[in-house]
Amino acid sequence: MGEYITACGVSRKICTQGPDGMLKETLGGQPSIRKYVAHKIAQLENSDRDMRSLFRLMFSEKENVLAESTDGYKIRSLTYGESLENVRRKTARLAALLGGVPRGSVVGLCLANSPDWIETFWAILQAGYKPLLINDRLDDGTIADACAACGVKAAVSDGRQFGVRHIHLAQLLEDADASSVTDDRFENEIFLMSSNSSQHLKICGYTGEQFYHQILDSAAILRRSRAIKKHYKGRLKLLALLPFCHIFGLAAVYIWFCFFSRTLVFLKDLAPDTIVNTVRKHRVTHIFAVPLFWETVYKSALVRIRERGHRTYEKFLRGLKLCGVPLLGRLVTRFGFREVRDNLFGESVCFCISGGGAISADVLRFVNAAGYPLSNGYGMTEIGITSVELSGSARVRMRGSVGKPFASAEYRVGDGGELFVRSPAAAHEIFCDGARTEQNGWFNTHDLFAVKRGRYYIQGRKDDLLVCSNGENINPDMTEQLFRADGVQRVCLLPSPRQSGKILLVAEVSKYLGGQRLVSIRNALALRAAQLGIAAVLAGILLTDQSLLDANDFKLVRKKIAARLAEGTLVLLDPDDADAATEEADRALTKRLTELFAKALNRREEEIGENAHFFFDLGGNSLDYFAMIASVQEEFGISFPATDKAGITTIRQLKDYIQQNL
Repeated sequence: MGEYITACGVSRKICTQGPDGMLKETLGGQPSIRKYVAHKIAQLENSDRDMRSLFRLMFSEKENVLAESTDGYKIRSLTYGESLENVRRKTARLAALLGGVPRGSVVGLCLANSPDWIETFWAILQAGYKPLLINDRLDDGTIADACAACGVKAAVSDGRQFGVRHIHLAQLLEDADASSVTDDRFENEIFLMSSNSSQHLKICGYTGEQFYHQILDSAAILRRSRAIKKHYKGRLKLLALLPFCHIFGLAAVYIWFCFFSRTLVFLKDLAPDTIVNTVRKHRVTHIFAVPLFWETVYKSALVRIRERGHRTYEKFLRGLKLCGVPLLGRLVTRFGFREVRDNLFGESVCFCISGGGAISADVLRFVNAAGYPLSNGYGMTEIGITSVELSGSARVRMRGSVGKPFASAEYRVGDGGELFVRSPAAAHEIFCDGARTEQNGWFNTHDLFAVKRGRYYIQGRKDDLLVCSNGENINPDMTEQLFRADGVQRVCLLPSPRQSGKILLVAEVSKYLGGQRLVSIRNALALRAAQLGIAAVLAGILLTDQSLLDANDFKLVRKKIAARLAEGTLVLLDPDDADAATEEADRALTKRLTELFAKALNRREEEIGENAHFFFDLGGNSLDYFAMIASVQEEFGISFPATDKAGITTIRQLKDYIQQNL
């Protein structure tokens, strides 16, 4: 028995069943993954180690599938060969549209992740220009400053403009004669923008030489880790979730995997249901994401587990405790958490990485226990990706280490705990606040690290440390994770602007909580502060129903939150004014539930009263009801055991239940 696949190089027949029951595959004409990787790396080492060489090798296995996406119910595929032809056409169009712009100039690229992003990126380089990968999560003023710092002459986008020559993506999609396009004018430098989390935007320049070392590092990872090179039914598919304009997305998602001709799966949108359904439908094997993504996965799973009842939830908690135990833990993961996997991503996911910020121990423990090997990784825009935990032991991964530095990188922890990194894969130049510096030595990350048994553990950032009047320094990254209270979405610790040496605790809560619940939350947070020994330096506990994360934030940016607090744009709640808080929360919740009832029943909102029975008065059926309950669960993050659902048929009843369980 056999079938043909094109995921591994030249299409050839493979045996689908070996004596060990595992899929047997050949890769790029090589008999094993190990030999395939060695062959590909040898080709790179014998090249000029520039972006042109990388381009040629990346698109050399033309029959492989580069991209998959869902068009309605059908999966659409794009091969490397088809994409290569698209690059040539886009290069021809771009060269014509950039007439008069000197070659070697910088051209901005501002698109969402897509095959068009990939093709336009290479078209800019092939046409003889240097791309600036624009982080479209930043505001117009910040991007304009970045364009000025780099001397951007033009920018490609699907609509957004930045005060330079604008080229709309649609113009590049027009047919063009690519017969005269060659790669003899290929540029060799690209620029990345930092996430601006430090309030100091940096632009980092990378050449093909730096990416050469990043790829060597990825090959070393493949040799050291069995999990990261796992395929599912002959295919390795990586979810294109992280933006390619970010170093994590560019290096670890696009360049690492597409150099070895693997497949990227693109999302229609970033809605949670879309992500889950895409992973399952395309049988995605690898997911790399920021901690916020994994935290959302964790919270969503807990809602579903709690819905199964108290006994099921207690059984789940007992299983979590066993997952770090050798052998027994593997059995619990494989069999005890099968239902959890069935309700999440299914069985195809083989390897996951979290990077870009601190991840909580609870989230690491859960994802690994569920059977999805999740490792913590480390990198920065200035230095690339420099380490990831590669242990095959779930117990080790759960500890939160970012592993050991890659072959190209050296780590050194200074006396103050700051991590210094030296690597030939790091950016060779950095623009910051209008100044350009060359980078060729040790780079101070300003991140705090601890080293245990040769593994590195990130402790937070030095400039986030809170210096307290009692002589202690509080690390907010570590401490914030210890504040857990029902109704609290997240907390942020800030220096008090009025009391030197004191700190403020800002907690984000649901806007649907009444005054008494707000008082209870404040008291619970105060009690936790006392238990942690920081009550003496706590200047106050502030509650807000506004998100502490802006729509474009991957993680808490404390300086931004402090600025919102100082400007008065972060609206605070007053638990002591119980009547007003309760009235406002009740009004907001009633309005939202009326909207959800109306949507489920296809009725106008004014037709739905607080005490109207979903079935008898409003004519709903069971399908309408469960659709409405599912919407409530997703939005409010609460579970509805079957015994509770049966008695909730009016907005008033549902409102009471939500306020009791938020």
